Amino acid sequence: MKITLKSLLMVAVGAFLMTACNKDSKSPEELLTGPSCWSYVKNETFNVATNQWQDDPLEDCEKDDCINFRDDDTVVFDEGATKCDPDDPQSTTFSWSLSADGKTLTLSDPSSGTFTGTVVELSESRFVFELNILGFRSRQTFQAK
Repeated sequence: MKITLKSLLMVAVGAFLMTACNKDSKSPEELLTGPSCWSYVKNETFNVATNQWQDDPLEDCEKDDCINFRDDDTVVFDEGATKCDPDDPQSTTFSWSLSADGKTLTLSDPSSGTFTGTVVELSESRFVFELNILGFRSRQTFQAK
C-alpha cells in the first residue's frame, strides 16, 4: 500500500510540475516576430517640466503604417496606403536585435543610424517601446494586426 501511495504521490507531483512549466510561453523574439504587422496605436512624449507622459496624437498617415519584425533580424517598415511624405519609399528595411532578457531593442538603419530603446511591454497583441534620443524621450504603443 505504501508503494502505491508513494507512486500516486510521485505521479501527482510530476503532473503538477509538468503543468507548472508552461511550454506554450513564447520568447521575446517569438512575440516580436509573431505578428505580420505591428501598427501604431499611441505615441507619447515625456514632458520634463511636469515629469509625465503626454499624448502626441498620431497623424492619419501614421495610423496605417505597418512594422514587421522578421526572423532574419530585419524589420520592414511599410508606409501603408497613406504616406506622410509622398516622396518617401513605400517600405524601408533595416536590422534589429533584442537583448537576451528581451528588454533592450536596437534598431539599425545605415541612412539614419542606430537607436537603442527599452521594451516596456511585449505580448502577443501589444508592444510598448521607449526611446531616448539626445534627452528627448518618446514612447510608442503598437498593436498586433
